[in-house]
Amino acid sequence: MQGPHHQAAPRDAALTRLRFFLIGWVILYHLDLPLRVSLGLPALAPVLQHGYLGVDGFFLLSGFALWLGYGARPPWGRAGIADFLRRRFAKIWPLHALAMLALALLVGLAMAAGLTIREPERFGLRDFLLQFFLVNAWETTSRHTWNYPSWALSVEWAGYLAFPLILAGLIRLPRLAVPALPLLGFAGIAALDAQDPNIGLNYTLHLGLLRFALEFATGLAIGRLTTEGLLPRAALWPVLLALPAGLVLEWDALTVLGLAALIPLLRRPVPPAAAPARPDLLLRLGEASFGVYLCWVFIEAGLVLVLRRIDPGLEGRIGLMAAGFLASLLAGWLAWRFIEVPANRWLLGRRPPRAAAPASAVSGKA
Repeated sequence: MQGPHHQAAPRDAALTRLRFFLIGWVILYHLDLPLRVSLGLPALAPVLQHGYLGVDGFFLLSGFALWLGYGARPPWGRAGIADFLRRRFAKIWPLHALAMLALALLVGLAMAAGLTIREPERFGLRDFLLQFFLVNAWETTSRHTWNYPSWALSVEWAGYLAFPLILAGLIRLPRLAVPALPLLGFAGIAALDAQDPNIGLNYTLHLGLLRFALEFATGLAIGRLTTEGLLPRAALWPVLLALPAGLVLEWDALTVLGLAALIPLLRRPVPPAAAPARPDLLLRLGEASFGVYLCWVFIEAGLVLVLRRIDPGLEGRIGLMAAGFLASLLAGWLAWRFIEVPANRWLLGRRPPRAAAPASAVSGKA
């Protein structure tokens, strides 16, 4: 039985680059909410108005990547599970906690300066604590507060806590029964999508945990099907058409089906002895996607201040969208480079490995 500190699976650069496109889609969606660019450019509306589905892509990718990283080296036993959770904690908590504290400082300074804060009741202590400890999307609250995108981080954390048990069940599942899992997953996704046509799959604090669980489990199952050769690539290409078809038809579940086909199509198995992928801009921005997501609230605050002072026309709103998008990427990259990576290394380096080399973070996680 392998110990908890053996070598990790090599990083899949294509899946890391996919993270950039997914987070870019999410950011454009959030930028479009106040800027309403999609109203002036209706041809872009199917993409801009459904950018929240980028989060669904991350949920699928998270399950898929965790299978690639741990399917062949499961974190068994107390030591293995503790090591897995320690790595997940080191990955997500430092930047999340710092963003929360920075936002609290920003809100405090704004109140001290007499600035008008929309719905100040959103910044209460109870909601701060729920969000700080990442239980805010566990049906514990019904309103978005503080760094509201953290709802997705909250359900991911729940997934990490449950992952060893879910993985154990998936590994023990007979090979012939595995194809039934993604079919059941998509049936659940379609049922959730059909609940309210005005919401689609855009559930967050309420039913967001269910949305995540269906897609996370589906991603895990697709990961096993892919690595065991049970998912022919030729069968995935027609399914990929569901991605644009779902956007045009405004059918979220169909779009998610296309995203689920895209992920294994992009995967390129990397030999264990292969040299790391040469960093490029898309790879770096994919690695920084977590920082981009958590830093969005600060870009949004700046955008709100601008829109309070000016009412730009369509060209101005397009310019603000481009500027906000680039600012989000820059802020996320700085957060990744100078906070996320150093904090991750520091936390993982505090306890020396018991065996060879520590397992590095598996790429493609949300």
